[in-house]
Amino acid sequence: MTRVLAAIIALVAVTALNWLWWSVPNEPRTIDWQPGPVQGLSFAPYRPGQSPLTKTFPTAAQIEADLKLLQGKTQSVRTYTSLEGMEAVPRLAGKYGLKVWHGAWLNNVERENLEQISALIEHANRYPDNVERVIVGNEVLLRKDLSADQLIRYIRQVKRAVKQPVTYAEVWEYWLRNPQVADEVDIITIHILPYWEDEPIGMDRIDPKGDPAYGKLAIKTHIMDVMTRVKNAFPGKRVVIGESGWPSAGRMRADARPGLVEQARYYALFKRLAETEKLEYNLVEAFDQQWKSYQEGTVGAEWGLFDIAREQKFQIGAKVSADPHWRTPLVISSVAGVLLVLAFALSRGRPGPLAIVAFALFAQAVATCLTQATWLNYAHAFYTTRLIGTVLYLVAGAVFGYALLRGIGDILTARMTDASLYGARVREAWSSWRALPRAHILQRPDLLLQIAFLGFTVLCIFHLIVLSVDWYIAAIPIGDSVRVIAIDGRYRDFPIMDFAVPAVVLMAWKLATLLRTGGVPRAQAVAKALSFGRLLGYDGGKGYVRMEPTHSRWAPLWPELLLTAFLVGGAVALTLTEGAIKIHGAAALLASGWPAPDGGKWVIRALFTNVQSNWFSAMALLMAVPYIATIYVSLRQPLAEPPPESFTGKW
Repeated sequence: MTRVLAAIIALVAVTALNWLWWSVPNEPRTIDWQPGPVQGLSFAPYRPGQSPLTKTFPTAAQIEADLKLLQGKTQSVRTYTSLEGMEAVPRLAGKYGLKVWHGAWLNNVERENLEQISALIEHANRYPDNVERVIVGNEVLLRKDLSADQLIRYIRQVKRAVKQPVTYAEVWEYWLRNPQVADEVDIITIHILPYWEDEPIGMDRIDPKGDPAYGKLAIKTHIMDVMTRVKNAFPGKRVVIGESGWPSAGRMRADARPGLVEQARYYALFKRLAETEKLEYNLVEAFDQQWKSYQEGTVGAEWGLFDIAREQKFQIGAKVSADPHWRTPLVISSVAGVLLVLAFALSRGRPGPLAIVAFALFAQAVATCLTQATWLNYAHAFYTTRLIGTVLYLVAGAVFGYALLRGIGDILTARMTDASLYGARVREAWSSWRALPRAHILQRPDLLLQIAFLGFTVLCIFHLIVLSVDWYIAAIPIGDSVRVIAIDGRYRDFPIMDFAVPAVVLMAWKLATLLRTGGVPRAQAVAKALSFGRLLGYDGGKGYVRMEPTHSRWAPLWPELLLTAFLVGGAVALTLTEGAIKIHGAAALLASGWPAPDGGKWVIRALFTNVQSNWFSAMALLMAVPYIATIYVSLRQPLAEPPPESFTGKW
């Protein structure tokens, strides 16, 4: 009866905690909305399986369906190419009361540029009532596809052939660096994307001198400062905002956090600001672009007001939740936790009430972390390799979770007096693993946990490296195009939940076992409980962690030393790279830092502002603790024999 009551109490408690874990972050938020349609939305209506990279484009029927969906929500749409199926937009937009900012995509291929320019001119002249302005190129100076002189040549060609205002769209800083282009256009179209700035600006950052009407938010100050700088640089020119927006998912940059609530807040703030200050603007973008995740990761695919299934992400005037579907993973993780606890409570070990409660806490933690990691990974598995990665991480996490919970269960039922029967160092654990008959793997949770922990260690090091670097690897020709292979940490997510179990949950259990030290000295218990050989923690038994004495204190430790160096060094490097921002102009000349290839300078100015980076760095440091503890324990072991005296030592 006591066991049944303990199981019921444990299930109620962990289910309640699990509900709080999911519900609190997803509490609906009230947004200060401005009613009415927006002025413009970037329009790239690619659907699942369609991409300019694979030359598969939307059909005219699909484009018309999307234009119809936007009717009443925006006054205009902006295109980025005049070909690739987008020829239908100028023809169909007027049918749904939409104007078109029609664009030609320019790159470094002359033939393709001429085709784009020709189609742009044709559409502007054929549909003058629908095409409101034409955009000759998008961010070609930023990408370094064309020089300013080459771009000007295309602009002049278009201006001679159309009656609409002609413009070019570029990040605001590059207009200031290339003022000669402004003389050639009728309109200066700038992009203001606080998330992508060299110094990102978070939605919650406060400017002490900011406008109280906007909560003194620094983003509002930044937008208006940029507009003022550009207008002052080009007096008499009409300045419009061609892109502004916020991603609904992805990795943080400094204090700029992507998220659905943050996206809704940004759009509401920007729309209110534009109406108050009489700004002309176009928001990026109408629909999520899954194909962009190939180049820009999760964050590149999540800028739309509509998701890829054409569902509006949030309703204007309604409260917004960070994850509207959070109840699904809540149910999955709760059911998994309940099943694990029931299996333990009904096991042959007949656990006591306290054992059931303790197991319930860790079982629910494992179930919740694995569910959330899989939920996030699957939601952002936009292509096959990421889907495969989702499955592999789920399998790896399930193996680790099984080994951990099986070991915890054995310890709580006194079936395992020593959680490390085979060695305390990596090399000895690996030798024991290789010698173990594979049929006995599941019966050795301690050894299985050690090998799984090594696997997660290698994965953690891999993520630390790719998150901290920007490597250009190679350009591979594929048909008429060239595919660039590169690693850019700016686009990679922080896989925090993927490592929550091997870092946080495991360490919590290891520390919890210190409560059961028995008659073992505390100092000895702490060191051994934190070591690699005792991943399941020091359970208070009188057994010892086998560690074969050798003739050298350091030779057996090279795996621990190497892994510790990578984990700790990677955590430090990640923190520093995430804290670095790039500055230009006079500020760069006065600042101390590292020169950037574009003439700017990297300086450490946003240290510890990226919460996601801080969490992942902390997890890497937690995963280094077992190796550091092992080094400490090993160095305290006696050598097999005293080291021989040196020849010179005899004199």
